[in-house]
Amino acid sequence: MSAEPLLRIRGLRTYFHTERGRLAAVDGVSFDVGKGEIVGIVGESGCGKSATAQSVLRLFDEKRLASYEGEIDYDGTDLLRLSPKQMRDIRGNEISMIFQDPLSSLNPVHTVGQQIVETLRLHRPIGKKEAAARAIELLRMTGIPAPERRAREYPHQLSGGMRQRVMIAIALACEPKLLIADEPTTALDVTIQAQILELIAGLNRRLGMSVMLITHDLGVVAEACTRVVVMYLGQVVEAADVRTLFAKPLHPYTIGLMRSVPRLDGDRTQELPAVPGSVPTLGQVSPGCRFASRCAFADDRCRSEMPELETLPGTDTQVRCWYAGQIAEGRLADANRER
Repeated sequence: MSAEPLLRIRGLRTYFHTERGRLAAVDGVSFDVGKGEIVGIVGESGCGKSATAQSVLRLFDEKRLASYEGEIDYDGTDLLRLSPKQMRDIRGNEISMIFQDPLSSLNPVHTVGQQIVETLRLHRPIGKKEAAARAIELLRMTGIPAPERRAREYPHQLSGGMRQRVMIAIALACEPKLLIADEPTTALDVTIQAQILELIAGLNRRLGMSVMLITHDLGVVAEACTRVVVMYLGQVVEAADVRTLFAKPLHPYTIGLMRSVPRLDGDRTQELPAVPGSVPTLGQVSPGCRFASRCAFADDRCRSEMPELETLPGTDTQVRCWYAGQIAEGRLADANRER
């Protein structure tokens, strides 16, 4: 990772204004994305991954729905201090985003070529003919066969994998420095998933583009990312480089996630262990560690005092757990098995 990160998030809080009051869907999140780096953001559904990604681009309605606190430093500019017009200049230009469902993200009444052209002409001083040629070039770059013909087709005429490639082409139209990919392979079959991930990784290598990859799939993280941030109920609970995290996870939640991943050398007759319990709602948040109600190590301190996200001495791993040091030394493993 570059010494100076492209994206530096510190203490980010995203509040939603509801009938029950103001709830923090993103609560004190801090992490960096380096220049040319692929960072994975992982966790269960509802943990705040997508809310964090959309907060970077300030996509929530700030007049009625949401408000932000903290700092989102993008290449020296705090995005939370920009005007709505300045943010529109950033979105799709400096920072682009791929959403989970391309069919609902693409306009059904315009051809895919028209939608790429629209993005180009919104942010670049470019004529229609030049933009149309560039759209075909982008479709070709993302691996779509017969791009001249596909550019004249509508989203419903394309397969799921092709629609996702179109979304990537739109996202890359203005050569962004940062690409946010929110579950880009969720609705695709395994073969197409691998192709889309290889496409994103290849573009990262060729263009030097930073990528923030949102996923719940640890296999995707192991394959594509250099660093990983684990989130739980709106907070970062662990962050490390991929090899370190997979070799020695230190937060009980991360350990649970790792144990639930199928292994080729495992006993196929046994059920995979699952993280016990379910994610509480934001209205059920306790004053202590948010994972305490599901954690085998939790005690009274865990239930009453919130641990900070800190770098464990002697490591580069950041972890939010009172007992991370003891977990690292293996001193809590036996106690966990007994429970």
